[in-house]
Amino acid sequence: MNSNNDVLKVCELVSQLDSKDDVCKFLYEMLSESEISLLTKRWRILDMLAQGKTQRDIAKELNVSLCKVTRGAKILKDSNAVVTKYFIKEKNNEYRFKA
Repeated sequence: MNSNNDVLKVCELVSQLDSKDDVCKFLYEMLSESEISLLTKRWRILDMLAQGKTQRDIAKELNVSLCKVTRGAKILKDSNAVVTKYFIKEKNNEYRFKA
């Protein structure tokens, strides 16, 4: 089984959805509550990092390992990462992540 091909199929489907509402419905249909919780927690880690909070404070506040937070920090250090570009745009080009 080629999981990369499956990921591409899912990406293709999501890219063809008509609205944010459809994307949300898709995620709730496809993911369990625990998977949604993991996804949103990872998002909160990235958001808190972008706000300039320390890795240790984030780990403590969200009750996650420092390794999970460090993974998010590594993503945000990559100027080509989609998430990094999102935060730059979202924060009016005032990217506040502190490496």
